[in-house]
Amino acid sequence: MRKTALIIIVLSALPLFIRCNKTDKKNDLELSLLNENIVSYSKNSDKDSINIVKYSLKNNSNEIFFINNLTEQDLLSKTAVYKNGVNLRIYDDKNIESKYEIKRYRHQDLETEKGINFMFEDFNVNESRLRNKTNLKYFGLYERNNIFFIHPNETIFFYYTINLNKPINFDAVRQGYVSLDSNKKYYSKLSIASDSSNYKNVLPNDILKTIEANNVKVYNGIIESKNKVPIKILE
Repeated sequence: MRKTALIIIVLSALPLFIRCNKTDKKNDLELSLLNENIVSYSKNSDKDSINIVKYSLKNNSNEIFFINNLTEQDLLSKTAVYKNGVNLRIYDDKNIESKYEIKRYRHQDLETEKGINFMFEDFNVNESRLRNKTNLKYFGLYERNNIFFIHPNETIFFYYTINLNKPINFDAVRQGYVSLDSNKKYYSKLSIASDSSNYKNVLPNDILKTIEANNVKVYNGIIESKNKVPIKILE
């Protein structure tokens, strides 16, 4: 009788144990979008805008994680407003995700401005808008958010620049854009994908040795921001 009762108790507690483990894993890494809003002109405007997107990633676990966005997995590389391993996903007020545009611009087109119906951003023009005159060169040359380590209880802060619907002069390799209607309301969420399935074939040996020597776990899955921020359509 006691044995039967014990089995019943264990079986009853098992679903709760599984749910707790899933919840713990889901909350290991906490992504937060820190902007008050994201700005963009509508698709009918000839004007353009640029954002410094600010976000943080917190490690709530006792593990060292490595974020590896170098992936070709379809499930981890969905189309979005994409740059440097970060996806900015756009939704309307009915929670319907926007359709994204895949554009490819040749370098000579960016230099001559031929064959492109978009205006080009230049940081010298946008200094007053960005309010950051001291390190604009950094955003043009050194943004790298797609591979990094994060330690237990550590919070890492990131900034990167993005134009939602038009290319800027050093963003020719970007492919994801979105066109927005001025009479609709939108909000954005951030997501980062990390792939553990093929990292040994894509990462350099120094990183692989660091991962092995420190018992680092390569995170696998999509990390989505816990919050969303409104998109402000400029006139």
